Amino acid sequence: MDSWQQWKIVCLTTISVTDVENVYILGLLRTGFLLFGVGGYLACRVIRKMWAAVQSIPKLPAMLDGVCRAIKIQTEMLREQNRKLDTILEQNRSLAAVGHRS
Repeated sequence: MDSWQQWKIVCLTTISVTDVENVYILGLLRTGFLLFGVGGYLACRVIRKMWAAVQSIPKLPAMLDGVCRAIKIQTEMLREQNRKLDTILEQNRSLAAVGHRS
Protein backbone atom coordinates (compact mmCIF):
# COMPACT_ATOMS: atom_id res chain seq x y z
CA MET A 1 0.00 0.00 0.00
CA ASP A 2 1.46 3.35 -1.02
CA SER A 3 1.44 6.49 1.09
CA TRP A 4 -1.58 8.01 -0.69
CA GLN A 5 -3.76 4.99 0.08
CA GLN A 6 -2.69 5.07 3.71
CA TRP A 7 -3.40 8.81 4.01
CA LYS A 8 -6.81 8.41 2.35
CA ILE A 9 -7.77 5.60 4.70
CA VAL A 10 -6.63 7.59 7.72
CA CYS A 11 -8.54 10.70 6.62
CA LEU A 12 -11.75 8.80 5.87
CA THR A 13 -11.67 6.93 9.14
CA THR A 14 -11.53 10.12 11.17
CA ILE A 15 -14.80 11.45 9.69
CA SER A 16 -17.63 10.82 12.09
CA VAL A 17 -21.37 11.11 11.61
CA THR A 18 -21.41 14.66 12.98
CA ASP A 19 -18.72 15.68 10.53
CA VAL A 20 -20.76 14.31 7.64
CA GLU A 21 -23.78 16.22 8.92
CA ASN A 22 -21.69 19.38 9.07
CA VAL A 23 -20.55 18.86 5.48
CA TYR A 24 -24.17 18.41 4.35
CA ILE A 25 -25.28 21.48 6.29
CA LEU A 26 -22.45 23.54 4.80
CA GLY A 27 -23.38 22.33 1.31
CA LEU A 28 -27.03 23.12 1.94
CA LEU A 29 -26.15 26.61 3.16
CA ARG A 30 -24.01 27.26 0.10
CA THR A 31 -26.73 26.00 -2.21
CA GLY A 32 -29.31 28.12 -0.44
CA PHE A 33 -27.10 31.17 -0.69
CA LEU A 34 -26.58 30.61 -4.41
CA LEU A 35 -30.29 30.05 -5.00
CA PHE A 36 -31.10 33.18 -3.01
CA GLY A 37 -28.63 35.15 -5.11
CA VAL A 38 -30.04 33.85 -8.40
CA GLY A 39 -33.58 34.56 -7.20
CA GLY A 40 -32.61 38.08 -6.22
CA TYR A 41 -31.03 38.66 -9.62
CA LEU A 42 -34.15 37.42 -11.43
CA ALA A 43 -36.41 39.55 -9.24
CA CYS A 44 -34.23 42.60 -9.90
CA ARG A 45 -34.46 41.96 -13.64
CA VAL A 46 -38.27 41.76 -13.48
CA ILE A 47 -38.44 44.94 -11.42
CA ARG A 48 -36.27 46.77 -13.98
CA LYS A 49 -38.56 45.65 -16.82
CA MET A 50 -41.64 46.75 -14.89
CA TRP A 51 -40.04 50.11 -14.12
CA ALA A 52 -39.25 50.65 -17.80
CA ALA A 53 -42.85 49.78 -18.68
CA VAL A 54 -44.20 52.18 -16.06
CA GLN A 55 -41.96 54.98 -17.32
CA SER A 56 -43.11 54.44 -20.91
CA ILE A 57 -46.83 54.80 -20.06
CA PRO A 58 -46.81 58.64 -20.29
CA LYS A 59 -45.21 58.32 -23.74
CA LEU A 60 -47.91 55.92 -24.93
CA PRO A 61 -50.41 58.48 -26.31
CA ALA A 62 -47.70 60.16 -28.38
CA MET A 63 -46.53 56.79 -29.69
CA LEU A 64 -50.08 55.79 -30.62
CA ASP A 65 -50.60 59.11 -32.36
CA GLY A 66 -47.42 58.58 -34.38
CA VAL A 67 -48.44 55.08 -35.37
CA CYS A 68 -51.92 56.26 -36.39
CA ARG A 69 -50.41 59.07 -38.46
CA ALA A 70 -48.06 56.65 -40.21
CA ILE A 71 -50.96 54.29 -41.00
CA LYS A 72 -53.04 57.17 -42.35
CA ILE A 73 -50.18 58.36 -44.59
CA GLN A 74 -49.59 54.83 -45.92
CA THR A 75 -53.32 54.38 -46.58
CA GLU A 76 -53.42 57.64 -48.53
CA MET A 77 -50.38 56.57 -50.55
CA LEU A 78 -52.01 53.22 -51.34
CA ARG A 79 -55.21 54.96 -52.44
CA GLU A 80 -53.22 57.24 -54.74
CA GLN A 81 -51.38 54.26 -56.22
CA ASN A 82 -54.71 52.50 -56.69
CA ARG A 83 -56.09 55.53 -58.55
CA LYS A 84 -53.03 55.64 -60.80
CA LEU A 85 -53.33 51.93 -61.56
CA ASP A 86 -57.04 52.34 -62.33
CA THR A 87 -56.29 55.11 -64.84
CA ILE A 88 -53.58 53.02 -66.50
CA LEU A 89 -55.96 50.05 -66.65
CA GLU A 90 -58.68 52.21 -68.23
CA GLN A 91 -56.19 53.55 -70.79
CA ASN A 92 -55.14 50.01 -71.68
CA ARG A 93 -58.77 48.92 -72.02
CA SER A 94 -59.55 51.88 -74.29
CA LEU A 95 -56.47 51.16 -76.43
CA ALA A 96 -57.42 47.50 -76.65
CA ALA A 97 -60.99 48.43 -77.65
CA VAL A 98 -59.67 50.78 -80.38
CA GLY A 99 -57.29 48.06 -81.61
CA HIS A 100 -60.13 45.48 -81.89
CA ARG A 101 -62.35 47.88 -83.83
CA SER A 102 -59.85 48.48 -86.58
